[in-house]
Amino acid sequence: MASDTSGPVDADRSTAIAERLVPLLDSTHQVWSTARERRRLRAFGFRPAVESGVLKREWRGTQVRVGPDALRVVADNGSGDLTWEPQAGLTLDGGPFRATPAGIALADSINGLIHGYERWVEAREGRKERLRRGHWSAADRRQVNALAETRRLQLLLTGRAARFRRS
Repeated sequence: MASDTSGPVDADRSTAIAERLVPLLDSTHQVWSTARERRRLRAFGFRPAVESGVLKREWRGTQVRVGPDALRVVADNGSGDLTWEPQAGLTLDGGPFRATPAGIALADSINGLIHGYERWVEAREGRKERLRRGHWSAADRRQVNALAETRRLQLLLTGRAARFRRS
């Protein structure tokens, strides 16, 4: 699958988005791969895929697949494939992530799903339980607040923020 490369790609924007997206996807994949969280994912609407150990869900024009080795977002119209693998990192159509229209749409989709899921967990089980589940990123040992990170990333994806730096 080839991503939409029409129009210029802003390298600084690609870097800024990847800086926010990588720790979010890393921590989300770690949490979503646990047995307890997989039960929550099923209650949230994920269903078993054909591949062993993989759950899938359709979300806003994409199909999201969560397995022990990767978190993958594929556009329904075939315009792109965003993948997070702990060993390979973040890729768009098999190459490095770029802020193309297709890349931004896929990042926005998974960001929206993570945000919706975290809000659902908080409404169902409370803020304390949502935070207790412990989102951690390999790149930064501080706990990742997934809701706060999805809000920050949303600003970057929509172009409403110049650039965020983790402090």
